[in-house]
Amino acid sequence: MKKFEFSRILNFNIEESLTKMDIYIGKELKEKTGQILFFTLILFIPSFTMRVIGIILLCSAMLVNDIKNKNVELLYFLPFSKRELFLYNLMFLVLIISITSAADKIYYNLTILEGLLAIFKTIVALLAIYGISMLFTTLGHDGFIWSIVITIADALLGDLGSTNLNAADFNPYSLISFTKQGSMILAFLYAALICFLAYFAYIKKGGEN
Repeated sequence: MKKFEFSRILNFNIEESLTKMDIYIGKELKEKTGQILFFTLILFIPSFTMRVIGIILLCSAMLVNDIKNKNVELLYFLPFSKRELFLYNLMFLVLIISITSAADKIYYNLTILEGLLAIFKTIVALLAIYGISMLFTTLGHDGFIWSIVITIADALLGDLGSTNLNAADFNPYSLISFTKQGSMILAFLYAALICFLAYFAYIKKGGEN
């Protein structure tokens, strides 16, 4: 009887993907050790604001930087598809964010649930900022600058009024703001949408390789 393999249904070779991801991450660490290390240290600071700054800087040093400096074309011949590059970058960043955010549990003596929520909150911000920087870079603009501008705008708009539905000064945007996160679920969906739009724009521009 032929062995059933779930990965075939998804047309996805797990072992091959993990190997390629390992190669890609190794390449990034070798070429950008200083930047990645410095920006990662910023993420260890137990402050959400500092982590947002660290995320902006870290995102700007990864695939966004390769696209901006035309280095990404070399990666397509290794070979990495656009889909793989986008997702490997995102997964690598999520891993870094998860590890550094876990430090909050120790610093603030949080419960396991509170620690997981702290990690989730930072990942929400990452999805939005990574999506913004990739989207604008793909469209030919400076993703780093625009990620700063939109993050500041999000923080200002999200901080207006109240997150209380019954309050006279209720601000609907505060619920989906990726910095305010009045509702973590709605903020996650908003951030995930931004990230998906960036993914779609990136793989479609110039055609998937």
